[in-house]
Amino acid sequence: MPAATSRRTSSSSALLVIVTAYLIFIVLGFPDGMLGIAWPSIMGTFGLQNAQMGTLLLASTLGFLITSFNVGRLIGWFGITNLLIAANVLRAAGLLGMGLAPEWPLLVASAFFFGLGSGAIDGGLNTYFAMNLPSPRLMNWLHASFGLGATVGPLMMTTLLSIGGVWRWGYLIVAAVQVGMGLLVWARAGVWQARTDTPAADSPATRTSSRATLARPIVWVNIAIFFCYAGVEVTAGNWSYSLFTEARGVAVAVAGFWASLYWGSFTLGRFFFGIVADRFAVIPTVRAMSLTAIAAAACIWWNPVDWVSFAALIVLGFAMAPVFPLLITATPLRLGSGDANNAIGFQVAAASLGIGVLPGLAGFLADRLSLEIVGPFMVGVLVIMAILHEVAVRYHQ
Repeated sequence: MPAATSRRTSSSSALLVIVTAYLIFIVLGFPDGMLGIAWPSIMGTFGLQNAQMGTLLLASTLGFLITSFNVGRLIGWFGITNLLIAANVLRAAGLLGMGLAPEWPLLVASAFFFGLGSGAIDGGLNTYFAMNLPSPRLMNWLHASFGLGATVGPLMMTTLLSIGGVWRWGYLIVAAVQVGMGLLVWARAGVWQARTDTPAADSPATRTSSRATLARPIVWVNIAIFFCYAGVEVTAGNWSYSLFTEARGVAVAVAGFWASLYWGSFTLGRFFFGIVADRFAVIPTVRAMSLTAIAAAACIWWNPVDWVSFAALIVLGFAMAPVFPLLITATPLRLGSGDANNAIGFQVAAASLGIGVLPGLAGFLADRLSLEIVGPFMVGVLVIMAILHEVAVRYHQ
């Protein structure tokens, strides 16, 4: 095959992989944005309290941790294509169970299987991009796709509820779309082969053991950063609607609109930073966005008038947007390719644990104090995240 033809074929295959991955990440984001809108209805269906959102998130997180923590090993065993096909089918089954569950325990059990599929998709695609398509721009746009899904999700759920539908419909719709994503990967399985000019994600020559990676203290610092980051990201998305409607008397439609705009600003931020990511260094960008996020969360806490909280929520989403993809992209450079294969999975797993623990903790505190605890809670976690980032920076200097 002529060299020019080979390059065009390779470029076409890479583009198809990127587009497919972006579509999968859009669908990955749907349920995260939907839950905050659906939760009051779910509580009414099963007779729950706010804190029980934590139970649902922890079940999902447990499944997510099992697959994301072992994603490097799973890619090595099954290959990225088979892993993604299985993960999409498993996630669809979990969503179907959530949409049809007649009892709360079955909803929680379905969330576990949903988490298994989500962890394999999230960890698998993050690892694939970091090792085979190592571009801050492409990584930001991958995660912008998640934000797009998280923006559309609450809008879809709000629309369904506004026209008299039930929350279950949203989960059934996403389950059908998730099956379509699995079929899309299956239809063009061959294009997912690792590029020959970069180390394969499962190459024995570039992998170290999980135990050896975890023996490095800096890996644990990075794990803690991702735990804090993802916990705040989802706390803001899941509790802002309830904070506005139940604690501050904002109309349902208005609160749903601003909750959706949070994810919209989050998505816009990732698209924006995807454009400019190559022009700015990771460390100062993460530092600046962390400080901006702290200020925005403080304004949500302060809330002199509603529009201040609304605007601050949008700023918070924009500020949080680039942190995760920038730190994931930098992982191979910071830790080396051998440890990065494991560390990326650990970081994604830690993010999922943060999603499972911190929003649930916020709900627990809200039940015992009030929903107004959400603002100071986010400020505190963001301050810890900023301090951990400075520790990581000093370690690498």
